[in-house]
Amino acid sequence: MKSNLKELFGEVLLQLRKEKGVSQQELADNCNIERAYISRLERGLFQPTISIVFKLADYFERKPAELIELVDLLRKRKSKK
Repeated sequence: MKSNLKELFGEVLLQLRKEKGVSQQELADNCNIERAYISRLERGLFQPTISIVFKLADYFERKPAELIELVDLLRKRKSKK
């Protein structure tokens, strides 16, 4: 099963948000992003800009490269299926 990077990023974002126990609205408010944009990211409809990746990484107290690495790990896991 092949997934595109937008969908994979969305899955990672959803997982991180749920692990932190915050709503889309809370995440959006803390990152100064529209809630609808968070929703579209999580559903794999939009691909984040580099500035959004940095905002999200800061919020989740991770390095931006860690978010990308999580996407890459998920991509590799899914490509083996």
